[in-house]
Parts: sequence; structure tokens; C-alpha cells
Amino acid sequence: MEIAVLGPLTVIGRRRLPVGGTKVRAILALLALNVGSVVSCQDLADELWDDRPPRTTKNTLQAHISRLRRLLDDAGRPDALQTVNQGYLLDLSPEAIDAERFHRLASSGAQRIADDPRTAVDHLEQALGLWRGPVLLDAGPGARCRSATLWLNDSRVAAHENLMAARLALGEERAVAPELESLAAQHPLREGLHDLLMLALYRADRQADAIEVFHRLRQRLRDDLGLQPGPQVQRRYRAILDQDPALTTPLRAL
Repeated sequence: MEIAVLGPLTVIGRRRLPVGGTKVRAILALLALNVGSVVSCQDLADELWDDRPPRTTKNTLQAHISRLRRLLDDAGRPDALQTVNQGYLLDLSPEAIDAERFHRLASSGAQRIADDPRTAVDHLEQALGLWRGPVLLDAGPGARCRSATLWLNDSRVAAHENLMAARLALGEERAVAPELESLAAQHPLREGLHDLLMLALYRADRQADAIEVFHRLRQRLRDDLGLQPGPQVQRRYRAILDQDPALTTPLRAL
């Protein structure tokens, strides 16, 4: 059985099963994000009701847990949800959770950019291919799920950034430049994407465009945050102005 959280929350057993009910989805999401670890009843109650719990919190929580057990039973794993020490544990391998597989592949890809960019591209593309849509959008407004949403979305952007770096290391600057332009537009304050975009544009014989990217980023950072670009972007800008020969060497050698 697998639990898919990188998109609409889904249980995959003998068939794909949608998870009905916002409260049940929130419980399953929290358990899946902490697979193999106990989540206390208090933490679950806080996630479901924040500071406005019902008078019958214990019974209501148990009712939602019973619905989740029936769903897991339909998926062929009635034993997957264990009651442990005033809480519950999802007894599955981390590989059964798509978010865990995403992080394993994304981390593996990031570590291989310098020495084996082709394998890095393969792992990072596999990681990003696990995403099916907005993450945890259907898991309610609980603080833990919202925090996980921010963390997962940031990890997704980082994986995109690493994928672009790996492809630049393979000499794909002309293909990568338009993708980086789109990503930088979606994340206008993410300096790493702009740094890679400047490099891709320079290598694609678009030096003026690369310089414009720097000025646009500097203006946005100053207007929105009162900041200047960080040291890495500043160094890239100066190297472009100087037409530093190192800019045309493979990224892993920079």
C-alpha cells in the first residue's frame, strides 16, 4: 500500500482510493508525514480543531480514526494503523509515502550534480515527476499540515533549481534558459534561480539579458525587502561584466 500526498491525498492499495472527509484527510496526512513515528492524540486534536475542540474530542477523534481504518482495510492493509501510547502510528515503510521517495531522490540528485550530472538529472526528474498537483490542499487548515505544505513546496523549488544546475553542467544552457526564466518569474526573490539564469543566458550568448536579470533582481529585493543581492549573485554579475573565462567551463568546475 502507498500513500500519495504530493497532490490530492490518495491511498493506493488494490486500487486507488480517494480519502473522503477533511478531518480524515488531515489525520492521514499527519500520520503519513510522520510515518513510522507515533503521533499523539493531543497533536491530532490540535491539528483538527486548534483551540476550539468539541466537548467530545476523544470520541469524535476515535470516530474519524475508525473511518480511516475502514479506508485502510479497503486498501488491503487493516493493520497499517496502530494504536500506541495515547497516539497512533502509520506502520508502513517510508518508501510507501511519495513525499519520502521525493526527498530521497531529490537529495540523491543534489549530491551528484558535481560528479555525475547525468544521473543527477535522472534522479531529480524522477523526484519532480512524483508531484501530481498542489500538495495537501485538501488536508484542512491545521498548522502542521500548513507548515508541511511550505516545506514541501520549498523542497520542490529547490529540486527544480538543482535540476537546472545539473542540466547546465551537461551544457544544455540554450534549452535551460527559457525554463529558468519561467521559474525565476514564478519565484522572483529566489536568488539561486536568478544566479543560474544569469549563467545560462551568458553561455547562450545573451550577456545583456544576463545583466538585466541582475538589475531586475536587485530592484525587486530593494523594493520588497530593503536588501541587496547576496554574495554569490554579486560574484556572478561581476564575472559576467568581466567576461570571466571560468563562466564557460562546466558548472561543476566553477
